[in-house]
Amino acid sequence: MAKKRRCRRTPGEHDRHETAVKIRKMTDEQLCDFVDRTAPAFGVAQYLTCLDKLAGTGNGIGAGTVAKLRKIAQEEGYIDA
Repeated sequence: MAKKRRCRRTPGEHDRHETAVKIRKMTDEQLCDFVDRTAPAFGVAQYLTCLDKLAGTGNGIGAGTVAKLRKIAQEEGYIDA
């Protein structure tokens, strides 16, 4: 596969590339701090997204409950607002 020229990248691809470059240039300590900060947030955000999909399917979890959980996660710093 040929390398995609910069002028052919979409804005989303360009942002993704810039983030990847920043991560590759991090020192070991910076990289460990980055992973420690983002890994739990990713897990919580992914879990809440899953709950959003399941809300209202007769499992006892409604959209209001998911909203309350999301608010608590934001207040406690598990995810960004």
